Amino acid sequence: MGRLRLGRRFIIVFALALLASLFAAAGPATADPGYRERDVSIDAGDHQIPGTMAIPSGGGPVPAVLMLHGFGSQKDEVGDMYARVAAALAERGVASLRIDFAGASADAQPWVDNTYDGMVADSRVALDWLIGLRRVDDDRVGLLGFSLGTKVAMTVAGTDDRVAAFASWSGSTANGAVDFQFYFDEYYDDALANGSVVVDLGFTVVELSIEWFETIAASRNLDLISGYSNPLLAIAGSDDTVVDPHWSKALLRVANSSDETLRIIDGADHIYHVLTDDQSFAEEVIHITARWFSSRL
Repeated sequence: MGRLRLGRRFIIVFALALLASLFAAAGPATADPGYRERDVSIDAGDHQIPGTMAIPSGGGPVPAVLMLHGFGSQKDEVGDMYARVAAALAERGVASLRIDFAGASADAQPWVDNTYDGMVADSRVALDWLIGLRRVDDDRVGLLGFSLGTKVAMTVAGTDDRVAAFASWSGSTANGAVDFQFYFDEYYDDALANGSVVVDLGFTVVELSIEWFETIAASRNLDLISGYSNPLLAIAGSDDTVVDPHWSKALLRVANSSDETLRIIDGADHIYHVLTDDQSFAEEVIHITARWFSSRL
């Protein structure tokens, strides 16, 4: 009888241990993040625009933000800042779409096809696509631009009254080639002679066509933003040596918005030190932006 009890006890203990090991192998249960993401491909006629759509759980039309990345970057942005702000927006019930411009990914057009006018055109197509979604409230759609993405967004926001809110990070806001003068000085002649020039940026390699140079030089985004009158947020780092933060102030000065917010993050650089162990600046920018959009859309 004692052996029988011992046998049963061993079986029960073994079964419990087996169940515990199975749960441990499976890992801890993950909570529903409250939103879902899916990759999309948006038809732009002669090419497809790759993107990632983040949609909050639940029903009903929701506000949304279109995110435009910077020079040499991609749709998730440096340090995944766009992917992270997409999550922060979704937590507040705001959907988002982040897209790749030409050259940004294997699924996008090649870098040599990248031009300022092309980025503006793709942004307009993506905005139309986003507004056309049943889950999106077409009266509550905003734009977010990072560096060169701000320059592109200014042209769109200044000429399309469907943009209900516009936020800028480290905005390249000057007309023409002001913020890209180094590239013009160093590489324009080669691009003119050969049709394009390959430039190693250190973190990636780009191929700049003569059309890229000419369309950047012809851009008039600072003039066009005078046609924008909805809420406007500009964030910049006080220690930004890539784009002087005074250009973020110029954005607010020229726009006709009666609801303007300027945040200069003391001690932050162009990318808010996102590639360091200290994420405090990046997190501050992300949460300022998510809170602002959720209150303005």
